[in-house]
Amino acid sequence: MRCSVRPCAKDRVEGWVTSGAVALMVGLLAVLSFPVAASPLTSGEYLLTVTRPGSTLNIIDMNTDQLVKQCDLGVAPGSGTLVAAPNADIAYVLGNGFSDVYGVELDTCEVVFSTRQSEDNIRVKSIGSLTLSPDGKTLYTHQNRVRLERDHYEVLDSAIAAFDTQGGLNTLASNVFTSPRQITILDRLESGELVLGGPDVFLMNPDTGEYQVILESQSLNDPAFAPRDVLTVWPMGSINDEFIRFFSTARWTDEPGNLETADFVWGYESVDLATGEAKSTIFGPLEVALFSGARRPNHLNEMYGVLNFLNVYDIESASLVRSVPVDHSYYTLNFSKSGDKLYLSGADADVAVYDPDSLEKLAVIPLPGDGSLANSVVIER
Repeated sequence: MRCSVRPCAKDRVEGWVTSGAVALMVGLLAVLSFPVAASPLTSGEYLLTVTRPGSTLNIIDMNTDQLVKQCDLGVAPGSGTLVAAPNADIAYVLGNGFSDVYGVELDTCEVVFSTRQSEDNIRVKSIGSLTLSPDGKTLYTHQNRVRLERDHYEVLDSAIAAFDTQGGLNTLASNVFTSPRQITILDRLESGELVLGGPDVFLMNPDTGEYQVILESQSLNDPAFAPRDVLTVWPMGSINDEFIRFFSTARWTDEPGNLETADFVWGYESVDLATGEAKSTIFGPLEVALFSGARRPNHLNEMYGVLNFLNVYDIESASLVRSVPVDHSYYTLNFSKSGDKLYLSGADADVAVYDPDSLEKLAVIPLPGDGSLANSVVIER
């Protein structure tokens, strides 16, 4: 499937103009004049993210901060969660109502791979859970499985499914293992073991299906803290080769359970994908809501989080050091590989570019539709 910006964006712009969208329309008109087709990507860094309606993969040149290509997958939207192949030639997108994953060639916009997770009367949904083996030959998803009977639904065991990425369209799983329930994101160690983010963080052997808890989260029983509240929808840490997710909690300062005197704090759970080291770290006070965040490359003591504010924390001192309000809610963020530029995405119809030192807004890149739950991925050619 191929797509140029002109026809794909036009369909999504009709009826969209409002008084509050004038600035975005000016930028979008510039995008519409750029004839993006199936031209190969040149060398450099690119930011990938998905927008809806539909499932459209947007490719942004991080040198110019311009939208240079769009690939319309031609399927209904899902979470828009995506991962990129190790050689940066194919992106894999979760679409079609959270049901299937599609692999699209970045140079040609051709869909060359797709899964078929549901069969017969077994319906499968994946939340934001897909990852690739280190060599890119195997795609893994977490499957929430239900048998649809005439008068009732039967909830089945959850599973981790493996797919051969050379299998073409409508590829069936080559292997399926029973897994913990409520898994929403996946990652993998460089050695190949799978990292499962759910009520706790699990490590699974992809050959045997055996798994173990490597980081307690909801099951953690620490008398110094209240139970953790973890929001796990977006795979965030690929820029630093780590699994990462935020949690909030209350730290008791006198009697356990006394919320009047408790300190409310933000923390993060992480797994080093090179070494497998798993840890939890408190990084700052809980003063505003945050949906997700990541550490800054080459400045790993700095944690950045976003929702309606863009906040920067010093991890070592667990303190807030910078904060600015953003134009609208953004669900996710990412960095250039050098850490010199910061990109906010998700929720709405643009990507905002910031200077991570000053938190000055450098640019707004209009997109043809909202990013919703999509994450972003940085690739290098």
